[in-house]
Amino acid sequence: MWQRIQTLYLLIVAGLMGAMFFMDFATVTVGSVLPAGTTQMVDEEGTITRVTVPEGVEQEIVFGLWGVSQNGQRVVATVYMGILVALTMGVALVTIFLFRKRGVQVRLCFVQAVLLLGIEGFVALYIYKLKEGLEAMGGMFAIRYSLADLLPIVALIFVYLAFRGITKDIALVKSLDRIR
Repeated sequence: MWQRIQTLYLLIVAGLMGAMFFMDFATVTVGSVLPAGTTQMVDEEGTITRVTVPEGVEQEIVFGLWGVSQNGQRVVATVYMGILVALTMGVALVTIFLFRKRGVQVRLCFVQAVLLLGIEGFVALYIYKLKEGLEAMGGMFAIRYSLADLLPIVALIFVYLAFRGITKDIALVKSLDRIR
């Protein structure tokens, strides 16, 4: 079990999903992007105008795994995305321990791929909705994305590599059965 490379790939997938529990996906600073009291020269068309940033206007919106928080208070709950991440991590760990049932492992790799695409879809949807809401409110804002936005895609690559390793094992076992 532990000597197979797909076990390592699946452990990496579980580790990446575990890391998503502790990372924020995006941080938005609403209000002044520049320090208070400074002047910025920008226009809609790129021409130069004068904009003075007032003091004390900043708000911070944090998009994490379990919700979107504004200044420390949860505004929108994203529980379904958290459940998907936990489920993906659990399926990866279960897949490791089903090493004798390679057909089931292949199916579980497909399930993991669908779950990871769902997680990435949730991340993209929530970031899009957050950005859309901020643009509708008007004003200045700055979005700082995180590495956690890309973790499902990296995990998807490792699930594919695990799938390839499992199918190679299946082919090896079939070839050895033909030799006997």
